[in-house]
Amino acid sequence: MQKRSRTAVVALALAAFSCTSNGGAQVDAGVPGTCSSNAECSAGFQCDRQQRRCVCTGDQACPGGFCNAFTGTCVATVPGCTADSACASSEYCDRGLRSCRPLTGLCGACKTDAQCGAGSRCAAHPSYPAAGTFCVPQCQAAGDGGAAGCANGLTCLGRDQSATPEKLCYPAQGACGVTNACAPDSRKPCSADTDCGDAAQACDQTLKYCIVKLRSCPAGDACDPQQRICVHACTVDADCIQIEGGPGYKCSANACIKQALCAADTDCSDGQICQANPDGSKSCRAGCVQNGDCPLGQSCSSADAHHPKCVQGCSASSDCPLNQICSGGACTSTVTGCAQTCQDTQVCDIASKCDAASSCCRAANLSQACPTNKTQNTQYPCTACVHATGCPSPVAACAQNCFPLSFKSCTSDNDCTAFPGSVCTPSLLCQQMVWVQPCTDDASCAYKGFKCRDSSQFCGASGGGSARICIPDAQSAQVACLNGHP
Repeated sequence: MQKRSRTAVVALALAAFSCTSNGGAQVDAGVPGTCSSNAECSAGFQCDRQQRRCVCTGDQACPGGFCNAFTGTCVATVPGCTADSACASSEYCDRGLRSCRPLTGLCGACKTDAQCGAGSRCAAHPSYPAAGTFCVPQCQAAGDGGAAGCANGLTCLGRDQSATPEKLCYPAQGACGVTNACAPDSRKPCSADTDCGDAAQACDQTLKYCIVKLRSCPAGDACDPQQRICVHACTVDADCIQIEGGPGYKCSANACIKQALCAADTDCSDGQICQANPDGSKSCRAGCVQNGDCPLGQSCSSADAHHPKCVQGCSASSDCPLNQICSGGACTSTVTGCAQTCQDTQVCDIASKCDAASSCCRAANLSQACPTNKTQNTQYPCTACVHATGCPSPVAACAQNCFPLSFKSCTSDNDCTAFPGSVCTPSLLCQQMVWVQPCTDDASCAYKGFKCRDSSQFCGASGGGSARICIPDAQSAQVACLNGHP
């Protein structure tokens, strides 16, 4: 027996069914008798290429009639329901099946508003669009002077995912169909909690943006800011490809942040700027809030209040490296009368200090700060060290604030010629006696390389002299003292 073609079988089946299920005369919908593509069919119809004719896709294609789902033709009547009014109050008319079905309750999954009944809508939560669509009631209208609202456990929100401007009652916590809902970090640039504008968010002083105060995701998870649900936490950008199912995300604070592509700052939201990515594209990222958010040598410009960004230049010396100051809106290391600017003594040369008034490194007069012989210091003459006997008794020397400086190891005086006035002592060290200034604290020894120390550390408890003395604390400072200059 020869097989019938599939088209013939389908045609016979449709013909047989239409004899019993058409339920009414065919309505002329003004469509062509044959077709080879959808473009040849009227609106609401598509081309059945096996039958080579246009078939209706819904009742909207049949003005004044109905679409027979089985034959694809417009008919005057069809069996079953054609409107909700034909069903019980607890049912709706499923027009695809022409049968009455039970209404879907609150938070039940749905595809059309009809499934939810009067006063409810089939909608996605505006904050959790990826969770799906569910039946939720409309917000109660204001009455008797009261505001619009919802039943307990629900909150009234705008239907942001729809062109319809109505408001609906969504679950106050999380969303329908979402059991691991969470609140993500707002990532709003900030310098204080008040900048966040949300009592649930706080300003992280390290990240410089707002983060949620109470984290609800379990250990190892983070709140996905796109779906607002708990997902696996990321550690590097590459983790986001698997977590989010595709590229275009950046891992920040263990959460994958979708990179909003942009061409200019105006494409970004307030507080963000358009920055280049390593792959050559550009995406929106948080701008700056204050100068401290920018690299040294740059300041936070608010020329565009909506998109503050770091730019070259400064408004204060604190915007510059410690060996530079802000002058004329730029960081500089030299100014008139100053070969090296500074903000702190640590960036100056040994035996120099940062003068606060001029922000300039000033060298000490070492011939006065640490004289090395009687000629330089007549008030406190320091007895010279001798090769054969070494330096004077520590107790006697300290009584005059004299202190032996050691420069390097030696075997004879010839090894000490690089340090004028020093000799190789029996301890086999190049040494020389110098007078050291009295002090009260390190600030009294303002020059770099000098520290204030108790004289008892060097002279013993009965050593006499000043209670504390400025000691060259680094060997380079000792050499500077000996030579009389840095």
